[in-house]
Amino acid sequence: MTSPAQAKSAISFYRASSLITGIFLLLVVLEMVLKYAFGYTIWSGGNAGFLGLVPNPVDDTGFPEEGIDISKTLLQIHGFLYVVYLFADFRIWRLAELKFTDFVIIALGGVIPVTSFFIERKYTAQVNEIFVAKAGKQN
Repeated sequence: MTSPAQAKSAISFYRASSLITGIFLLLVVLEMVLKYAFGYTIWSGGNAGFLGLVPNPVDDTGFPEEGIDISKTLLQIHGFLYVVYLFADFRIWRLAELKFTDFVIIALGGVIPVTSFFIERKYTAQVNEIFVAKAGKQN
């Protein structure tokens, strides 16, 4: 059985990972709009200064020699955070004994912009109710 401490920990971890992953997904969307709609890459260092935009070259050989491609870094960070988000998703899915479709819906929150915020609210409330009901049955 799931203890109240486990339930609280799982929900808190899920909520935090959902928020952080959702924010980074929005940053990735911004990066993609800048890159594909306006032809710019977010760059840090070199001629771009602390944080700036550089024109996209036709191939990757036209980027500044100094600095960091923040666009790629955002994608990598979001990828890592999404794995953490999936772990949090799996954890509440197993502890609350949700349906597999719930697992998939929650997982989609990390790849469809803005949805993680709405899905998090819905499932946090639903999982809280499940844990409260389970605690009532144990007593």
